[in-house]
Amino acid sequence: MTEIFTGGEIVTLDPTRPEAEAVAVRDGVIVGINDTQTLWGENVNATEVNIAGGCLIPSLIDHHLHLTAIGLSLLNQQENERLFLQLAGASSSSAIVDRVRNRATQVPKGDWILGMGWNQHDWGTHEFPSHEELSDAVPNHPVFLVRIDAHSAWVNQTALARAEITGGTPAPMGGVIERAANGAPTGMLLERAVEPILEQIPVAAGWEIREAFKLASKALAKRGVTEVFDAGFMASPAIVSMGVDFELMLELLTWADAEDPLPIDVNLMIPSPSKLADKIVGSPGAYAHLSPRIRVTHIKLYADGAFGSRGAALSHPYADDPNTAGLMRMTDDELEFETRRALEAGLDISTHAIGDDAVRRVLRAYTRVADDLSDVDPRRFRIEHFGYSSLGDQRIAAERGFLVVTQPNFIDPDNNGDTMEDCRLGTENGERVYPWRTLSEAGANLAISSDYYTSPGPALLDFYTAHTRANRAGMPSGGWQPNNRLTREESLRIATSLCPMGGGMPSGGIIRIGVPANLAVLSANPLTTNESDLLSIGVQRTLRRGKVTHRAESAHTSE
Repeated sequence: MTEIFTGGEIVTLDPTRPEAEAVAVRDGVIVGINDTQTLWGENVNATEVNIAGGCLIPSLIDHHLHLTAIGLSLLNQQENERLFLQLAGASSSSAIVDRVRNRATQVPKGDWILGMGWNQHDWGTHEFPSHEELSDAVPNHPVFLVRIDAHSAWVNQTALARAEITGGTPAPMGGVIERAANGAPTGMLLERAVEPILEQIPVAAGWEIREAFKLASKALAKRGVTEVFDAGFMASPAIVSMGVDFELMLELLTWADAEDPLPIDVNLMIPSPSKLADKIVGSPGAYAHLSPRIRVTHIKLYADGAFGSRGAALSHPYADDPNTAGLMRMTDDELEFETRRALEAGLDISTHAIGDDAVRRVLRAYTRVADDLSDVDPRRFRIEHFGYSSLGDQRIAAERGFLVVTQPNFIDPDNNGDTMEDCRLGTENGERVYPWRTLSEAGANLAISSDYYTSPGPALLDFYTAHTRANRAGMPSGGWQPNNRLTREESLRIATSLCPMGGGMPSGGIIRIGVPANLAVLSANPLTTNESDLLSIGVQRTLRRGKVTHRAESAHTSE
């Protein structure tokens, strides 16, 4: 059956034909783009899909997110924070302690109390909290509270005791145990230092994780997304950990898809070093098509941590803490070894690198492997985040053609234009933070993603932030470091383009005859709508290969 979409604006993003009056779809493929009368003449038995003043665009692609964490957050919302406390927006550490104390009255003594999303900057301080507040208020329950960046946690003394972390416990490679002057743990654990704690925390039930995958997938389809790259299964409530049972998570994902086919395609990045990564590298073909919607495409590495926890590896001390320059989670030799074995196995490589020292080290490892494997498409080397970098490294990334995957919504200035990055790195370094315009003008291969590990935001948040570099209130006027803004068309093209496993030119991002009908019907045209109204644009309908995966209840489209 042929369907003809008409009755609204159509943004093709095809430079040879940027607009159209109608689009015809048959068997999941776009078969016609023309004026309405011509398409009806060519498809006399077609069905009309009137988008009633909406705007048809290519569907959105999210190149980096974490499905389990998104879904568990949504499930937690549905069940009134049964799984963990949602701490985002708390205005003080004492407010958080009060909530933890209250939860302790509701659960048996000895049970874990979990939380997610606190941010000390919301409390008016740059300093990390210590365990004393939590330990004094809740001595009979172990407490584990994940910071908003998902790379560190605040715990009480009971939790430290459960994991046998004491003043004499050495920090692991790639982790930091924050200590008081006497060497005792303060209760702040960064990066891999959280893993002994996570070993003591019961994992979510299998049905909860399966439900999480379903909820997350539906939430993304609701936002016009048809394909995602899952950047590594996270530990609950939402924290990066190499101690996750990745094989179990993979089994639960495929189980969820078998129970109820997911409305999105999922490309999986499996963190390494891990047992599952070893299995996949040894037999990649067995994981290349787990279902019509699920496949393993990348090995994922973590070079460093995050700015918020001062774990991103810098070439200089942090501006707000000169005693640290962050940390590397992997050695240079490990980065090169893992990159080489993934590419030689036919998989792609993806590496988290936020600080400028981490970016430099990853580029160096990638360059060595790329030179040795001269026939490998450079887009198979992905750098996740590329948060802060030297001008020289920006040029290298562009010239080598490596894929740079950015997260525009990481930029969240206050109304005065101040950001956490200004605080951590110094305002003098702001131009080198998330330098999208500089990278674009240098010819870099860019992809846009959300890095969601909690409830998703508005459908066009990443598009909006890539273009404005402002917060959701539109402040500061003109955006933070506005010289690195992208145009609306650039932002939309990148947000709808797919950089496939195995390299090659990006696909999608264009409405053209012969391409899969991966489409979204928006409530307004994102290229012409007032900037202040971009975040209010909703998704009326999402189609993956011509099949509707989301239809808004309030949509006025008709067939």
